[in-house]
Amino acid sequence: MPLIHGRLRALMLLLASAALVAAATTIPQTLDPPAHGATQAVLSQRTVVTGTRPFQPTSYWNTRLGKAPRSPHSAAWIRDSLNSAHTQNYLKLVLGDWGMPVVRSHPSDPLNTVSANGRSIRVHIPARARPMAADDAAIVIIDRSTDQVVGLQGARYANGHWTAIGMSRYHYQSNGIAGGLPGGRKANFGHRGVPASVQAVTKREVLRGKIRHRLEVYWWETADRTPEGSSAYFPMTGSESGKTGVVPEGAVIRLKPSVDLDALKLSPAARVIARALQKYGAVVGDNSGTGNNLKLQANVDWSGILNKDSLRRIPWSDFVFVKGGYRP
Repeated sequence: MPLIHGRLRALMLLLASAALVAAATTIPQTLDPPAHGATQAVLSQRTVVTGTRPFQPTSYWNTRLGKAPRSPHSAAWIRDSLNSAHTQNYLKLVLGDWGMPVVRSHPSDPLNTVSANGRSIRVHIPARARPMAADDAAIVIIDRSTDQVVGLQGARYANGHWTAIGMSRYHYQSNGIAGGLPGGRKANFGHRGVPASVQAVTKREVLRGKIRHRLEVYWWETADRTPEGSSAYFPMTGSESGKTGVVPEGAVIRLKPSVDLDALKLSPAARVIARALQKYGAVVGDNSGTGNNLKLQANVDWSGILNKDSLRRIPWSDFVFVKGGYRP
């Protein structure tokens, strides 16, 4: 009998511990005020942080910045964000036609052969998936059954077939680094070194309360060289040509570690993004043409959760650029 009671007591302690962990990894989700302002309300769900993310835990994309050194060019690059002729006073979120569709496929979804840039891949794409409505016609496909994170640009679906003008592919279980770079994998390619899975904040991540990877930020206009003379900083393989901005591609911007997120009084959903920007930062990976932006997932409803101005409480002075090419 004492042995049975001992085992029962151990089981009860284990269950209590699990309940505490679950409580610690949930957040009450408060609605972000719409652009015109509205009273915040509480989301109906409290979601436990679970699931996996693309790439190895030690991947560059999944490793926190920690005490990363500051770029000696940080002050000048932050000043560029204040260029009132081209950008706004805060990091804007992009949704709607220019948001990024993100789909997760299953082995039962149609298996498509897509060719672009002299390469062909086979990937499962859900039957109802469609690219963004804007000119880029991009879409992100996460297909664990074929071990791939795929990005299509200039994508089109017609008569049961997918075509694309551009394509990126990074193996889900790899380190997410493009072939040709130190530590890169030859089979990983495209979007100048930026995997499609970091191109947009997904609704699932926000509702779970954690984004556990670096993001991509779209700058109003990038430089075509780094100050040191290379075409781009690691982890990028190059930069968009013909650009005359001052911030090079591959540069990483983050919220300063010293910033008190609670003092910013963000909505819980916006705080999830801010926390990711503080822990992991965002790689300057492409040009936006206007403003400095993060993309939100396009094929979901963000009503009452996030809007384009949800990060407006964070001034550019709270940001800093990491030393170019730094690998945590």
